Amino acid sequence: MTVSSELTPPVTAAVPPPRAGVFDRLAPRLHRYGLGMLRAGLGGVFVWFGVLKVIGLSPAAALVVAVLPFPAGNWFVPALGWAEVALGLWLVSGRARAAALPVLTAHLCGTFAVLVLTPSVAFARSNPLLLTLVGEFVVKNVVLLAGAVVVLTRPGRTGGHRW
Repeated sequence: MTVSSELTPPVTAAVPPPRAGVFDRLAPRLHRYGLGMLRAGLGGVFVWFGVLKVIGLSPAAALVVAVLPFPAGNWFVPALGWAEVALGLWLVSGRARAAALPVLTAHLCGTFAVLVLTPSVAFARSNPLLLTLVGEFVVKNVVLLAGAVVVLTRPGRTGGHRW
């Protein structure tokens, strides 16, 4: 029995794999360090904003009080500030991530109350596409929430550092 040339696959030269570019070679390392940078950045923002509330210099303090559905005493904004400092340190520590995620999520989602309870402060001309400065300040929390989800749900590793 003879084999027809039509059934025999053509012989081709081996194609060398494409050379990885600089970005492709650096991306895994950048990603690994990027998660740590994201954790430190998110934690730092929480601590920074919290300290401003504690010392009475937060530009967001009046907004916080205005949105609350109950009368807040002078203690509320500093207490919220201490909670934010604790959340920031908790985030940076990387400990008890399963517990940290719902707490951070609740806090960040609570900031969206501005959009619902005082929309005139967040939207220009009652248009939900036209954010005011306050609206932008609130909506950026979507990014903080996404970052918190990324760093708090990173698969655990055995050994090595926690970043």
